[in-house]
Amino acid sequence: MDPMIGRTIDSYKILEVLGRGGMGVVYKAVDTTLDRDVAIKMMDVLIATDPNFLKRFQSEAKALAKLQNPNIVSIFALRQTEFGICIVMEFVKGKTLADVLKQSVLLPIPRVIHIFKQLLTALDHAHKGGVIHRDIKPGNVMLAEGDVVKVTDFGLAKIQRGAVSTVTMGTAGTLYYMSPEQIRGLGQVDHRGDIYSAGMALYECLTGRVPFNADDSDFAVAQMIVEGKIPPPDKLNPSLPKELVKIVLKSIDKDPARRYQAAAEMVAALAQFGASMKPGQYKLAEAPTIVSSVASEPVVAHPARKPVPVRLYATIGAAAVVLLVTYFLVRPLVFPDEGLLTIRTNPPGGRIYVDNVLAEKSPVVNYGVDPGARRLTAVWGQSRFDTTVTVERGKAVNVLLALRKPAEQPKSSIDPGTASSSPPTENVSVPETKEVAMGTLVLEAVPFGEVKVDDGDYRSAEGGIRVPVPPGSRTVTFKGRSGMTKETRLHVGAGETNGAKCYFSGEIRVVTTLTDGKSFAWASIAVDGVPQDKTTPATLQLPSGRYKIGVSRQGFDAIPKEQIVTLEPSFDGPRKVPVSFKLRAH
Repeated sequence: MDPMIGRTIDSYKILEVLGRGGMGVVYKAVDTTLDRDVAIKMMDVLIATDPNFLKRFQSEAKALAKLQNPNIVSIFALRQTEFGICIVMEFVKGKTLADVLKQSVLLPIPRVIHIFKQLLTALDHAHKGGVIHRDIKPGNVMLAEGDVVKVTDFGLAKIQRGAVSTVTMGTAGTLYYMSPEQIRGLGQVDHRGDIYSAGMALYECLTGRVPFNADDSDFAVAQMIVEGKIPPPDKLNPSLPKELVKIVLKSIDKDPARRYQAAAEMVAALAQFGASMKPGQYKLAEAPTIVSSVASEPVVAHPARKPVPVRLYATIGAAAVVLLVTYFLVRPLVFPDEGLLTIRTNPPGGRIYVDNVLAEKSPVVNYGVDPGARRLTAVWGQSRFDTTVTVERGKAVNVLLALRKPAEQPKSSIDPGTASSSPPTENVSVPETKEVAMGTLVLEAVPFGEVKVDDGDYRSAEGGIRVPVPPGSRTVTFKGRSGMTKETRLHVGAGETNGAKCYFSGEIRVVTTLTDGKSFAWASIAVDGVPQDKTTPATLQLPSGRYKIGVSRQGFDAIPKEQIVTLEPSFDGPRKVPVSFKLRAH
């Protein structure tokens, strides 16, 4: 039994443990003076003995105490006791939203809207008072009787991040709801980060899960949030109304400027949607049929969630849909549906139209088109040529459109580049076409990234793709999600296969020694100003990019204070970069 049970702190008698977290233990207690139940959060002794933490804690607690809102857990007192520092708070009888979600039953949409209107109203009140929560998640949303929302732990994430190195922020349960700018440690993190977190919690309530793999590391989850593509919630729950999906997607947009700019705006959007609902219009079954696309970012149930029960016929139907989706997504990688056109003009630079759609000025290289008869038009000023070529699936056709004689200048002729989207109307040459056997490039970006061949468009190369190309030397450009690129030249013959794999990740090995250069000493590590759950010596696994690495330890100065490290993409495997600091005692 917890040794605090039965003790009296000031006038509060400890009754039972309500929960344990990264900052300490929460107890249920009774205020013997006022005869009411309260909750007491006792700070961890290792944290509370740090003077910097105490200063931040006291300052933040004063701001939190000013938040008087029916949907925010009230703070009654801040006490420095013989057992350490503690907060006396309002006791809420009920369950957290996380507990409700663990029951594996999707909440009715009207109930979800009712809950999140209250949550966002609480956030709006806090934001107007200059307080940002920074850790909105279902576990911090209490549901009292009648589904009255009570938001807990307001502002404590801010205190926690500034505490000593024994405090960790990298727990997956919190990471799932963190905004991209919060993960990256950007200086402009503001109240819109709370809106993102609320939107991700709304996503989970509407689908029964979060859009991450159960076995993903913190690094993989963070990379997905910052650089990946979150699938829309109706991909997991097709019964969701489109209007509600739009609200969720706007709230979790990677760019804070494209999210709701105030929590009140999102409240209004939910209220408008709720008002438009008819009774029973969006009544959901106990569990929707979930459709996953294996060719996109994987989406699985919340790691702590029990499997959602699905009836046999729904399971068979879902499996059939998955197989069909898989077939149509994977088949083009093995059996390309498109043909390729390479079109040049003589004289060079003529504008090229494919089926009356402007492609670009010649040369047009590896222009993907559907199989069949394709109408080609070349335009030089007010001269033009029209012809038709037949393109077969998986094959390339080279076309030369040559201007053999000056064209008459009809008065009705108009330059499509300046006044019209359709080309002029005079034939002046004969095309020369040549069918070319294809080669294949096998290209992959690890763990994430895109690739383009020659002047083509970028396409995802995660997991590897096969690209049919005309034979010859091809310029292949890989691009990571940070924007960094890596280029190579690959030669492929007719019927041959060649390829490349580009790694957009690496390792930074951080080591600290004392100023004598010989004695190793530990220190806490920060990346771009964000403390990590690691102490030196340690290896950081990060995507390709430019990072600011720093170390810190009480009583010591780091030399240098920070170092800039660039992890370049590589064809030889993940880059490994050593970084060393010296520690000098004050």
